[in-house]
Formats: sequence, structure tokens, C-alpha cells
Amino acid sequence: MPGMPQVLPLPANMHLHDGRVTVPRTARLRGPQASRVQARLGLPEGEDLLVEWASASDYPQPEADESYSLEVSGAGIALRAATIWGVLHGLTTLEQLEERGSLPCCRIDDAPRFHWRGVMLDPARHFLSLGVLEGVIDGMARLKLNVLHLHLTDDQGFRFRSAAFPALASPQSYTAEELVHLVQFAAERGVRVVPEIDMPGHVTNWLAAYPHWGTQPVKSSRRFGVHPGCLNVADPQVREAVRTLLAEVVDVFPDPYVHIGGDEVASGWWDDDAGVQAFLRAQDLADARALQAWFNGDVVAALRALGRQAIAWDEVLHPEMPAGLTVQNWRGATTRDRALAAGADCIVSAGYYLDLFYPVDVHYAYDPAAPEQALVEAEDHLREDPRFAHVAQGMAWTLGWRKDMPAPQASSPGRLLGGEACLWGELVDGATLPARLWSRLPAVAERFWSPASVTDVAALRDRWPAWCDYQVDDELLALCEPVKWYGRLLGEVALNARIRGEEMPQARPYDADTPLNRPVDLLPPESLAARVVLDDDDAALAERCRRWRQVAAPAEAELQPVVEAIRKACGLVLECLNGALPRSDAREALRALYRPYGEYMPAVILHLVQRLQ
Repeated sequence: MPGMPQVLPLPANMHLHDGRVTVPRTARLRGPQASRVQARLGLPEGEDLLVEWASASDYPQPEADESYSLEVSGAGIALRAATIWGVLHGLTTLEQLEERGSLPCCRIDDAPRFHWRGVMLDPARHFLSLGVLEGVIDGMARLKLNVLHLHLTDDQGFRFRSAAFPALASPQSYTAEELVHLVQFAAERGVRVVPEIDMPGHVTNWLAAYPHWGTQPVKSSRRFGVHPGCLNVADPQVREAVRTLLAEVVDVFPDPYVHIGGDEVASGWWDDDAGVQAFLRAQDLADARALQAWFNGDVVAALRALGRQAIAWDEVLHPEMPAGLTVQNWRGATTRDRALAAGADCIVSAGYYLDLFYPVDVHYAYDPAAPEQALVEAEDHLREDPRFAHVAQGMAWTLGWRKDMPAPQASSPGRLLGGEACLWGELVDGATLPARLWSRLPAVAERFWSPASVTDVAALRDRWPAWCDYQVDDELLALCEPVKWYGRLLGEVALNARIRGEEMPQARPYDADTPLNRPVDLLPPESLAARVVLDDDDAALAERCRRWRQVAAPAEAELQPVVEAIRKACGLVLECLNGALPRSDAREALRALYRPYGEYMPAVILHLVQRLQ
């Protein structure tokens, strides 16, 4: 039987046959909006490739039929789909099948497991140019991802230029015309663009521009972390301003969904304001959480009047959560099922936070549809994984999410729409984004598209796209990874404060103006170079360790401690291989060397431990 082609995500059904055929040089297109397919193919009319589809629309829709079938044989090549979106996916598979100008004879019947297969980017913290966003959309299309979620507003920036409220816009922001272009660019590639306007918290930038929208004065902020500012949602003028802003947003973004944030609302302002408290009593609202639920209902109704559906982060779970609000799960395993039980549709993001610097296998093992107990066990396992021992105490802080307020039980459960990888932007700009995003996103894309039975991470690596394989030029730096979880973002002081539940207002080592130009900023989250020791025999391993002890160290002073740890580790391995040090002693000494050195982890040391088992 022929070998497995490098198709990713793996199709639902693929049957390979003997023989190969030449790639098509001509194509016959049969379907509406054929010019869009022709622009993708760029082939003259002819009989080499038949492409047929039944329907097309200007923009991809949330539950569009994206299935396709592909037949490659000596008798010809035929791609058939119900919609133009299925055709685009089929053409992607056809391109992946090509090797040296030929295609394997095969039959593929393919469809995604989930309709919602998304990526969230955060240009609010660090602005991302249109060129960067277009590059992301191109890559998403190659991985059959279909939703780009843009977190456009936060405490540090407001990237949507409002005509009604021009003072909101940050100096670097997107015009309506630019966003309309981006939406069209994405649609040509089968990708939807969903905007997020985060409220009623994360609005320091709003309140610096329009102070009367809050209850206390604020200053512009460049720091990261939860801020105390929130909208005075008891004020009808503030709610009217929100409706005006949302009307502008839907004029630009045609997608049926608008994300309204709703996360990390610090309610102290509401608790301290006499007017807000009087409003609570007048509306018979028990507390600040009930006030947020009431406000969410107002926003959901406003969007419904505009022909849109609202999405919000899972902090909106509440007994009075408004009907029709889709919940995006991020706070661990349990909020997914609480949302579904409340009758809300759900998008799963817990397990797919790409800003946490997790290796590929962690994200790949997390299935959006797995039973809750399996997801809880996967979370618990991370705290026992030696790769995360340096942040295990901090990760235990998230156990509190499992005890959050239960959601109401609805008569019928909500739907699991799919999943979305999130790359929050505190430590990400246009230069650092590629290594952070593409170094894990193929694994997430396969989890969202392929059957649940596709779980072999080694086979995944065999099909890894070359354009997603990020290498580090310096030989010793390439053996390192950034510290995991929120270790970099929080820093040691804030990390320990978070463990004690006392984080705010502890200082963090980064803010929105910190340059992201150090070696750690360009370092991929997972060192593939470090894995080579696993395949070495003793002679090759000894030679490699001798070379690493002698190769010139990087010039940066911050790298000297981690480089010295790697060299010490190599010395221990050589002693072990020479018989001067028992393997058990060598492993123990190596484990002691595996710890943070500033913001760097010597990833190769753990692989050396495994190699000496």
C-alpha cells in the first residue's frame, strides 16, 4: 500500500490506490461564482481536473456545508462539493497531495468534525498590521481553519475606528475600509472574521477617552493584568453609546456573530457607587454579577435587533444569563458543560491557549468533545508533568474555576459548535507571531477537523507542514524553550502573588511598551532541536554532548546561565556514558538542573533524562 501523503488535517476518509498521475494543467469549473475558484487555481480551461459545486455565497456562514470528495485516478481527477467552501478545502488537499509534480491515486471523502474552527488574535495589546493578518488568514486556509476572531479592544488599545466616538481609536487602529477589505480577503479563502468589542470590563482605554462612561476617573494604561475600570452600565446614555458602537461594528463585519467579551470584570466600582447600587435595588438585582447578567441581556437584545448573535467569555455564566448568548469556554474543563447545560451554544478554547508556551502534544491531546472527566484529568496531569514543574503551583490556582457559580439547567442543552485557539497579545507582535502561532496551530487545526480517533502525535509530526517548522539558528539557544504557563507574563513576584490570591496590583515585568526583541521573544514554545538526543545511540550522544560543551555560547548575557546548565548536563551525560556515574545518579543530577534560568528552560535536559532511562 502506498505511504501516507503529508495531508494535514487528516481527512475523514482517505483510501490510497496504487499508481500516480500528473498534476492537472487545465481545469473545467462548474458552479456559481466560478471566478473565485479560477482565481485560486489559475489554470486554463480543459479536461485535466473537473471541479463541481452546487452553491456559493458572498461570505462563509457558520454552518455551511464544507464537505468535499476527491477522486484521483488514471481516468481523471474530479473534485465535487455542495458549496464553494468545500471546493476551497478540496483544492487545499489537492495541493498537499502533490509530490514532485504528481498525485497519488486515491479517493477522499472529507468533512470537518466541527463547524467552528477558529483562531483568536489580540491586536489590542500589540497592533498587528493588515499584512500580518492577511498572512494569518492565508495560513488558516491552508489548515482548513475558518474563523478569525479579532480581539479589537482592551485596556491598552482600541483598534476599531468609530465615526460616532472618534476619541476611542488608538493611534494604530483599523479604518472601516481596511476592515471591509480584510473581511473580503478572508471570504475569498473561506474564512469568517468575527469582531470582539470587550465590555463592560477591560475598558480603561474607553474611559480615558470618555470619562463620563465610568464612575471614577482613570488614566491611560499600558500595563497588563486586570484593571478596575468598568462601564457604568446603570447609565442609559452609556448603554445607548454601546448600541451606537455595535451598530457601527455590524456595518463593517457581515458575520452573524459579534463577541462582546465579558471577562474579568472587576466590580469594585459598581460596589462603591451609590447610583449603581440604587439601580441594583430598582431592578431587584442581587449583586454585581447579576448586574453584568442584566447588562448582557441588554447587549444581546441590541445585537439581535441588528440581526446578530452575541458571544461572550465564560464569566457570563449566571442563573440569569440571557438566552441566545453563545459562551466561549476558557476557564478550564468545566465551564463547557455548564454552558451546554444552561442551553447555551459553546466554543471550546480551554486547552488551546497558544500564549502559554505549551508543546504540541498538550494541545493535540485535548479534544473539544471529550467527556468532562477526561478533560479534568488532562488538566490535572499537566501539574504532574515535569515540563511544568516550575509553574505547577501557579497552575493549581486555576482549580478555583471548577467551583464557580453553577449555570442554570435548561430544558434542552446547547450545541458544541467547535473550538478556537487563542493567542493573546501581551508578548506577541508582528515579528514574534509566526513562531508562536504556526509552531502549534497545525495540531489544533487537526483536532478541530479530523475524526476524534486521530490522536497519534508522532504521525502528526510526520505530516507537519514545512512552512510551520520554526528553527533557531544558534545551536545552544535552539535547545531552550521559554518558561511555561503565565511564568513570563507574570514574572516571579506577580506569579507568587497570584498563587496567594493577591496579584493585583503587583508589578509585572512587561507592559505594552516593552520591546519584544530579546532571544526569548523569538524562541518557539517547543524545542524540536532538543528532541534529537532521543534517537541517538551512545556514540552519537557522546559526540553531540562533547560538541555542545565546546560550541561558542550566544553573546547575550541573559543566556549565559542556561547555556552553562546545558554544558553541565552534557558533562553529566558523558560521565554516565563513560561508566563514571550511575545512570540513576545522572538522571537525578540532570533533573536538578532543569529549572528556569531567567525566562529560559533548558528543554534538552529533560530529553537527556528520558534518554538515560
